[in-house]
Amino acid sequence: MSEAVALTPRPPRRGRRWWSTGVVVVVLAVIAILLFSLVRGASLFVFEADEAVQQRDELGDDRFRLIGSPLDGSIVEGEFEGRSALYFSVRFGESVVDVIHTGSDPTALFQPDVPVFLEGRWQAVPDGVDRFAEGVNDGWYFASDTLRVKHDEDYRDDNQDRISEAEQGGR
Repeated sequence: MSEAVALTPRPPRRGRRWWSTGVVVVVLAVIAILLFSLVRGASLFVFEADEAVQQRDELGDDRFRLIGSPLDGSIVEGEFEGRSALYFSVRFGESVVDVIHTGSDPTALFQPDVPVFLEGRWQAVPDGVDRFAEGVNDGWYFASDTLRVKHDEDYRDDNQDRISEAEQGGR
């Protein structure tokens, strides 16, 4: 009265196991790439103008933050590559950096001798740009798209320890 049980092995399911392992590997790789991109983008280095000039070759076209004080008489409004732009030069220590800012309009607090915090990268000055009357005109400029004035709340919150250094070095 007992029934016989078949003990023949079933063939293994190879396709499903490798496919699910492959999906997990791809998902983990995508997550790792996204995390790397986020961490790299969130870690912008901050350089005073004199440090940025000294390290221009090492910085290449990497994005970074620059601190300096706009020189009196250097601020000129104009256009650059079809966009509204500000041309000015900043000083920190003994170095001067020419800047073309094409980001949002700066606040009313933007003025000579008041330290600014810029985000951008080094660029070679294109032919025909001659707006740096008070600048260094060394063939390079800082291409800025973000500008914060030291009195801005964002600037003060992010850079309290550098404000006094910028006030001293920008003169």
